Amino acid sequence: MNTITIPKNKYLQILETQEKLRGDVNRLQIIVSSLAQDEVSPEYLASLSKIERGLSAGKGIALKNKTEIKKFFKVLS
Repeated sequence: MNTITIPKNKYLQILETQEKLRGDVNRLQIIVSSLAQDEVSPEYLASLSKIERGLSAGKGIALKNKTEIKKFFKVLS
């Protein structure tokens, strides 16, 4: 296992970003479920819920650019 050292401000920035993403996923899940309950598959909502639980547990995914983000959400549906 490798150990890396990062400045405290970068670490705090990472934590802030994770919290922001967690909130974004929660809001997205609420919006999707309220607007299009009949049109959204339960599997997609389950995937969003799984992502949210992972973020809450401190886990995450690395997406390098906008294309990867689009691909990630396309695979979820």
